[in-house]
Amino acid sequence: MKTYRVPKLQTILMMTFAFALLLMGAVLATSSFAADEPAGDAAAIELGKTRFGEKCGGFCHGAGGKGGRAPCLICGKFKYGESDEAIAKNIAEGIAGTPMGSFGDKLNKEEIQGIVAFLRDKQKAKAAEGQ
Repeated sequence: MKTYRVPKLQTILMMTFAFALLLMGAVLATSSFAADEPAGDAAAIELGKTRFGEKCGGFCHGAGGKGGRAPCLICGKFKYGESDEAIAKNIAEGIAGTPMGSFGDKLNKEEIQGIVAFLRDKQKAKAAEGQ
């Protein structure tokens, strides 16, 4: 007959603590720029359109995000992450090794979310036109 040992309380507590740390790490790893607003929110899109025009459009990404010195942002292909969270993070923190600078000190979270909403809206419009 085989004897089974019940783990000591200390082992159980250590395992629970390790699990809690892993869970906390996963939560903290989640981007702080996750879209709180629906992507189709008209006010967010308008704010994003304005801020995009001021900070991104004319010099780098072209009018309406169609591309210029930097890639098209409404074509639906992103080299450094395609999720809303990844795009917001790239706007806020920049992309190392590329000309994409950080705008986290120039734009607040709401403005960054607005830019993401604006870009998604433009992507939908472009797709609807069959471009």
